[in-house]
Amino acid sequence: MNRRDYWSPETNPETGEKFARVLEYFHTAHNGSADIDSMIDSPYGEECARRMQLRFKYEHDAMGEAAMEYYRACGLKKEMYDGDDYYARWVILTPLEMETEEGRKKKYPIVFYNHGGGNSIECEEFSLGFAELAGRDKFMVAYLQNTNWENFERVLDFIGRKYPLDRERVYLCGYSQGGYQVTSTYFRIPQKLTAVGPCGNDIYREYDNFNVPYTPEEIQNLKDALVPLMQVVGVCEASSFVPVNDWKPRKDWGRECSGETYLDDRRDDSKDPTRIHGGRRRFSDMPVPPEGEDKHEWMIRRLNMRMDTLNCEPRDAKTCISYQNTPEDELHHVLGFYGDKEEIAWHYGYKYYTLNIWNRDSINAFRYVAVENNPHWPPVLMAELLWDFFRQFRRDSGTGRIVEEEYRYNRD
Repeated sequence: MNRRDYWSPETNPETGEKFARVLEYFHTAHNGSADIDSMIDSPYGEECARRMQLRFKYEHDAMGEAAMEYYRACGLKKEMYDGDDYYARWVILTPLEMETEEGRKKKYPIVFYNHGGGNSIECEEFSLGFAELAGRDKFMVAYLQNTNWENFERVLDFIGRKYPLDRERVYLCGYSQGGYQVTSTYFRIPQKLTAVGPCGNDIYREYDNFNVPYTPEEIQNLKDALVPLMQVVGVCEASSFVPVNDWKPRKDWGRECSGETYLDDRRDDSKDPTRIHGGRRRFSDMPVPPEGEDKHEWMIRRLNMRMDTLNCEPRDAKTCISYQNTPEDELHHVLGFYGDKEEIAWHYGYKYYTLNIWNRDSINAFRYVAVENNPHWPPVLMAELLWDFFRQFRRDSGTGRIVEEEYRYNRD
């Protein structure tokens, strides 16, 4: 099967209808600058298709024997809790070695991933790549259907009682709505987190997924705790998250178009606890610059609000805004701001524009990655990039402070 054959029922009778649905979404979920046809006919698109093929193989029977065998082949065991209650249910993947005598002597990190929109867990758990990483480096992974911060805290505390959790290494990430739920959680309980990855999101919001503003006390608490943060976005997302020195309104999609290919019969959006019911939007409002305010300066102020929560030096507005006029300076022109360490990395033939910023305590507190030609969809290698950032950090149980220390999976 060549690269383009995945995406049509005519050339892919088994899963082509699902691919065609995702392809329709791709053509809708970008800001007008993406070349989706070239994307699916590239090595990047081929890897994207390979991951989706895995998802399509298991999502309709995610607790079936074939799916369990896939996880066992990764070195993992899968369990689901509250399986009869759609919105209360959640999944945990644990290393098989945890059940051995030697494994029971160790403590294991955990990565929570928040699904996007109203998606079912099954729509994302197989295609992200966390399972392969968790099996290799021996950490736990959890997926919650209800991603509200109170439910996250409840599940985290349960896992801490039942499993050999390394409480110094609790990581939380998510895409789109799931990323905003990450933000809500780390503003409310930052001391319980080690590092976060709210991806597919704008640079900063002052309010949570229900439009509830963060209080001055919550903001100060977050600053005191320090939670290192990484964002991965597509260069062509419908909401134009890059360059960060500019603002454009979210593209009018014109109609609802979902990349979902699996819907659980129990799903009822009117009962979804993560949604706004009766408001203008299902989720929080998009930030917009006040009337009469320069949108470029407004954006850099928002960037610096993010820098402030991480104890990083603010970015110079004049320098950042000047990148609008320097296309020859590719990385800064694409990202719209500068870092302490910067690079353009290539993966599957696509550019990953990357910068890191260290804070005043010499912690690599911020990493930002924008992926070439990617629409509003978890980019290929997002999980690998997040884990590479997360595993640098632990929250010392004695001091409560973040320490940079490469994760060694045999920690006991």
